[in-house]
Amino acid sequence: MIIKTLKILLGIAAFPVCISVSTGLYEQINQISGISYYHKYFLLGGVAYLIIHAAVFKPEYLYILGHEIMHAIATWLSGGKVTSFSVSSKGGRVGTTKSNIFIALAPYFFPFYTIMISLVFFVITTVLEIDPPYIIFLFLLGFTLTFHIILTIDFMKIKQTDFVHAGYLFSTCLIYIINLIEIGFVLSVLFKEVIFKDFIFSAYIGSLDIYTGVFRQLFM
Repeated sequence: MIIKTLKILLGIAAFPVCISVSTGLYEQINQISGISYYHKYFLLGGVAYLIIHAAVFKPEYLYILGHEIMHAIATWLSGGKVTSFSVSSKGGRVGTTKSNIFIALAPYFFPFYTIMISLVFFVITTVLEIDPPYIIFLFLLGFTLTFHIILTIDFMKIKQTDFVHAGYLFSTCLIYIINLIEIGFVLSVLFKEVIFKDFIFSAYIGSLDIYTGVFRQLFM
């Protein structure tokens, strides 16, 4: 009971960061003055996924596959071993010799297919020294990032066993914060008006102000 209460309090304590990160990202997005030819393809990728998700089908199997692969990668990075791996359209499971918060929540933090697309693009441009069409990369970047965000929200509506370690409330806040930071980073790469450093600093100051204000109300 004590541990459960502490997890709830930890989740409540994360609320100011959620608010400040949201505000900071909104401020940065407001700085964008226009959409260029290349930026349109990033946005088109996002819109294309939304249309497929709403009108055609939800690619849940692909999401679950990427989800379980990220569990496996996080396990290896944590020094553990994968003992079993199974994926179906109804769900997946990875058996591991180690368990921690990073392993449990990594699939919600890191968009597997966006990372893969970026790695392939990096290899093509840097290792093979081929100049690929950037519009295809931007389209796929927008498509896979939207795919990750939308289906992560869908799967978070169901209480996942992945959230047991840190508690559902804190896990949800942490996933929200990390994903907004990732979106801020991607936008800072695509749009010169979005400055990632300013975004992080604004979120930090906003969180600090809220924590300070709450402390003064309670103890002063």
